[in-house]
Amino acid sequence: MKKVATGQCDLQKSDQKTVTNSTRCDNVSKKNSNRTENDTNLYLWKRIAKYKSIPLVLLAAFCSAMQAILVRYINEDVHAIQISFIRFLLQLSIPIPVMIYKNISPKPESRKVFILLLLRSVFGMVGFTTAYISYYFMRVGDSTAIIFGSPVFVGIFARIIMKETFGAIDIILVFTAISGVFLISQPPFLFGRELIQITNTVYPTQYKGALLAFCTCVCFSLTTVLLRKIGILGVNSFKVVFYYAFIASIGSSLLTTVFGPWTIPPCGFVRYVLVALGSFNCIAQCLLTYSLSIEGSVFVSILKTNEVIFAFILEYLLFRDFPGFLSLLGIFLVMTASILASLKKMWFAKKENSISRETYGRDNSNNSSPESAETFTRETVV
Repeated sequence: MKKVATGQCDLQKSDQKTVTNSTRCDNVSKKNSNRTENDTNLYLWKRIAKYKSIPLVLLAAFCSAMQAILVRYINEDVHAIQISFIRFLLQLSIPIPVMIYKNISPKPESRKVFILLLLRSVFGMVGFTTAYISYYFMRVGDSTAIIFGSPVFVGIFARIIMKETFGAIDIILVFTAISGVFLISQPPFLFGRELIQITNTVYPTQYKGALLAFCTCVCFSLTTVLLRKIGILGVNSFKVVFYYAFIASIGSSLLTTVFGPWTIPPCGFVRYVLVALGSFNCIAQCLLTYSLSIEGSVFVSILKTNEVIFAFILEYLLFRDFPGFLSLLGIFLVMTASILASLKKMWFAKKENSISRETYGRDNSNNSSPESAETFTRETVV
């Protein structure tokens, strides 16, 4: 009897061990499956995070297009220069708390830096002011398309100011952009005169709006080159934004006093639009700043040209205003010139990086370690 009982106990123990082992195997398999799922999800999130700058820049372009559209809603209630003043005043509230928190001194490093900051602020103020005024005299999409010809003209001013290369391809792109501007603006000496009555004064509106938009294009091009020069000198970015918003607020307030009377925005819809205008501007600036911190400026500028498409879509949905064939052709030429100019810069940058890596490899193939080569490659890519 004892032997039988002992045998039964042994069988029960073996069964318990089998159940325990099977349970452990099930737990291990579940953990492995959960780990595999987590690894897969982590890989997918990494892939998505790698391209997160694309939706961010597109959202910034949409916010910028919304700014242009909102200006048309209040063009009869608030003067364009006063709208610029409100925009710069809201922008001024962003860098001040950051500079206080990070203990950044507003004092410029030198007289040269102060002059560059002053010129950058003046050109930026004039550019945004003329852009807002141009929306009164032509379609927002047409004006935006002309303004986005600025990447082409950056090459001209970079050659003059910073002695950078400007070859035959750049000249072709400039003429392509200018041809697009002519097709969009349709000046009277080529396409006839389109006149409308505005406040008892007759204006060739399409031509006047095109001149203002072209002035914005030139100002933004100069601003880009000046920002590049300021960046080489190592000036803090928040200090640049502070000087820009501060000087532009003063300048736009003086221009409003001279050219347009100060008005108190009516209660209700107009004030809501002004708040929305400032909100969209802040969102666009934050998104672009963050996108430029994780991506190259050329890549961001290419995606930013989608603002033209958003402007035409919003203008058609809200105002039922659709451009003609010549305007569409001109927009295509301007966008083509801008995109090709950006792609050209990307190609030359990639070529220079490959040449520098090959030169480094030939000169240091005998006495360089893999770690130093990896470090050089990483620094070159960055």
